Amino acid sequence: MKNGNPIKIPWEDALKKFYSDNKFIGVTNENADIAKIFEGKGLSQEVFDKVNDIRQEARNANVPEHILGKTLREETILESIERIKKQTETELVSGKEMIEELYDKQFTYEWLSKNDPHNYIMGLFCSCCGTITSQYYGRDIAIASAIASDVQNLVVRNSRGDIIAKGTMYLNKEKGYAVINDFELNEKYRNHEKSLGKYAVEETSSEEQNREMIFKAFQRGLRVFIEEYDRQNPSKPLTQINIGMGYNRLKRQIERLKKTTSNLSVPAEYSFQDAMNYEQYILYQRVQKQIENGGQER
Repeated sequence: MKNGNPIKIPWEDALKKFYSDNKFIGVTNENADIAKIFEGKGLSQEVFDKVNDIRQEARNANVPEHILGKTLREETILESIERIKKQTETELVSGKEMIEELYDKQFTYEWLSKNDPHNYIMGLFCSCCGTITSQYYGRDIAIASAIASDVQNLVVRNSRGDIIAKGTMYLNKEKGYAVINDFELNEKYRNHEKSLGKYAVEETSSEEQNREMIFKAFQRGLRVFIEEYDRQNPSKPLTQINIGMGYNRLKRQIERLKKTTSNLSVPAEYSFQDAMNYEQYILYQRVQKQIENGGQER
């Protein structure tokens, strides 16, 4: 209040003040995004401070936010609707194509920026141990996804824009290959799970169709990454991408692909347990110049 009248401030400033006054100490313009995402998750001031320290460490080391130096992100369904709305003002768009596009984009991919606070607590969104507070190997994966220049999270969002699945990828530029530890999945999409990654539903069920669309979103994200990587590295393109099985929550989809004859390696400090302790499957091989499609070679 000022002179008996309420003070008007921008909503962004009001939001930052809310988090500063009611949640964490030390909220600034630079870390307000961390406070916003951490709020309501039961996380302590110590966790907030630790994440700020890790982020600063990455900045001091000039770690790029994306392995490829650019954002790779697919539109959400709401963004697609807005874009299509604008397009229809100047051109005629097929109604059938519009519907198919929106249907496919019930789930969308994004190569998450290393500066994004979700990296530190991904397990809270994908029902896994991938948080910096984890007592398991997920702690190492969470830290690597935020601070290591050769590790990045590929996430899938639902139609509301919420992160509901992720795969953490290690990229070996020298040898031209990559390994994804596994595909994690929010428990909402695992309600028919009878064992790790196995579902007691028919492949034609709505539940399984959701997982099919989530898997396809992962595949679209990988295709875009491969295309951009090869464009930036024409003399040394990607030759193969493998994925681990361990706690993989899309086992039915992955088992349609080809098994590896030998696993691709990942540095031990990244703790890719699901990829290193279990047989890997091939998501992409350059000889085919595309991501595997149901295990069928072309």
